[in-house]
Amino acid sequence: MARRSKPRVTQFFNRDCLAFTAMFKTGHVRHEHLRSCGLADSRIKNLLRDGHFEKVAYTRNGKIEECYKLTNLGRETASRMWQLERAYHAQSPSHDVALAEKYFSLPHSLRDQWKTENDVRDHFQEKLITLRDQGKEAEAKMYEDMLAKGLISMPDAVYKNENGINIGFEAITKNYGETELRSKEALIEIMNYQYETIRI
Repeated sequence: MARRSKPRVTQFFNRDCLAFTAMFKTGHVRHEHLRSCGLADSRIKNLLRDGHFEKVAYTRNGKIEECYKLTNLGRETASRMWQLERAYHAQSPSHDVALAEKYFSLPHSLRDQWKTENDVRDHFQEKLITLRDQGKEAEAKMYEDMLAKGLISMPDAVYKNENGINIGFEAITKNYGETELRSKEALIEIMNYQYETIRI
């Protein structure tokens, strides 16, 4: 059996943390996103060779583009090194890159506040518990039933703007039907978020 070559990256730095975190939270990122985290091309190559990152080709506006996502090893490294939990479930590259564009458009201080779909689901469940604690069992049950029937659906992400307002963010693909759009809007209303969408 061939021996695995020694890893080229043996030490991780804050710039690595920024890159791993971005992919952990958005699924796929572009080359310039990694560069903006402070990763040199040689570092990106070594992280690819060590099996932390994977390069993905996709079509955008009729052109072949490339982006990057974390491998299973990359997600494990992110969890071990920086205690990141419950990675965003990577979807289509063009969808996730639109999320990453939004993520990287935010100042560093606000990126920490970025919530993935899983985080939003947790917050929604907390809201149901709060409603029950307030004696609003009927309202909590109604929302639970709506969720079970697919009438409520989590947005791709929620971020805080400079004024501290929570904004639900959704990258809308051409596959979205009217019901799916309405289910996202229902969640936004229940959670009292503002709503921002981008069509891709």
